[in-house]
Amino acid sequence: MAHFRIMNASQSSIHKFERLKRKLYNCNASIYFNRQCIRRNLTPAYAKIKVPDTSPACRHTQRKLTNLRLKDEIKFPHCKKQKLNILIYHLYLTLANTWNNLWHDMLRMIENRLQIEIRSKYKTLDKKLNHISQQQTRTPPTTPQFLP
Repeated sequence: MAHFRIMNASQSSIHKFERLKRKLYNCNASIYFNRQCIRRNLTPAYAKIKVPDTSPACRHTQRKLTNLRLKDEIKFPHCKKQKLNILIYHLYLTLANTWNNLWHDMLRMIENRLQIEIRSKYKTLDKKLNHISQQQTRTPPTTPQFLP
């Protein structure tokens, strides 16, 4: 793999492109985590909302509030992701026109670097999901076995 050393004014735009891609991947990871929490019926610490336990309907309300919070946590990163995609697209076109044939190699290097970072982020999120699921799963009480 070739390593490029860039020493001119477009260096900042290349770093900006890399930062924007990193933000986009982190946004995707956030969406993934929240969707997994909804799918597995898990409640992360930031989504816990306390409701006074004054009626039997409070558990239902508690569950609905948690799901609503998680859905909002999915909706807002989608808006951010859309804006980032537009910025990345325009910057990609500018850099592709500036660097011509070298841009594909530089893009491949940037993507490889970011994939390594994001892979570790997803591993961390999976560990977090497993930890939350272990904490929130209820084991049924075992009945004692008596001899006949």
